[in-house]
Amino acid sequence: MKKLILLVILFVGLYFGGRILLHWDRPNSDSDVRVSFEIPRGSNLDKISEMLDENGLIQDAFVFRLYSRWNKLSESFQAGEYVLQKNLTFAEIAEVLQHGKTSEIRITIPEGFTIAQIDDLLARKSLINAGEFLDCTNFCDLGFRVSSLEGYLFPSTYYVTPKNFSAKSFITRLYNTFQNQITPLKRDIAQTGYTLDQIVIMASMIEREAITPEEMPQIADVLWKRLDEGIPLGVDATTRFALNEWNRPLYTEDFETDSPYNTRRKRGLPPTAISNPGIEAIKAAIYPEANPYYYYLHDKTGQIHFSENHDQHVQKKNKYLR
Repeated sequence: MKKLILLVILFVGLYFGGRILLHWDRPNSDSDVRVSFEIPRGSNLDKISEMLDENGLIQDAFVFRLYSRWNKLSESFQAGEYVLQKNLTFAEIAEVLQHGKTSEIRITIPEGFTIAQIDDLLARKSLINAGEFLDCTNFCDLGFRVSSLEGYLFPSTYYVTPKNFSAKSFITRLYNTFQNQITPLKRDIAQTGYTLDQIVIMASMIEREAITPEEMPQIADVLWKRLDEGIPLGVDATTRFALNEWNRPLYTEDFETDSPYNTRRKRGLPPTAISNPGIEAIKAAIYPEANPYYYYLHDKTGQIHFSENHDQHVQKKNKYLR
């Protein structure tokens, strides 16, 4: 019996000793992927270690708790928002958690955001003064030339350091990300017969008009056909861009303006993109899905309805929008 007990103790000791040696001072992984999470106020060590485990930042919550208690850190971790890489050691994680913040924060720019909306987002994050980003897109010497940056600032999730943040460097970063995304597509863009600027403008409208990615290639074909045949595009989102009104209903007088963005009255593309499109909208503009339609609308549930001619379109407007 004593031998059995000793064997059990030995086995348990080897088991936990192995876990400790495996995780105590080694990086969690070789991945430098960043993870954003928040520790709520009042969270204890058990909760914190559980959150770290769930986010893939540690591989053994028990050993992390043991490490924290051994180093008298269990009461030192602070509530706050954190961004941590997955390849940190327990010591590196603990160092960050004791200060209640990380040097980086996460900024997510949604697909279809305009420059004005990005400016507002950055201002609400206290990274800039309101208007600073917008002004810089117009007046900063960025080291490259483009007629309008609207459409060329790629929407994605970015990690930034508030202490060193500048509107100019962030604009350059968004523009460079756009270029990286578009480079593999440039040969196909050339084969469309359209310029990159035309593709970007079209993609910006598709991004704002479509509700789902699946609709995008069909909408693209509708809009390219109307453009090529000299039919006004009739894209309401271009009027919203000109008005900077993205939520309220549009009224008859909104479409009576002589704005170059009024695509109900003006033929051709608007003078600039009306949003910063994501890669799916850009690909839809490059690879439209051929169809017989010239009109489309979304009903009150968000379902899209295509029509081959104006009479069908009017019938569907009466059916789905009244």
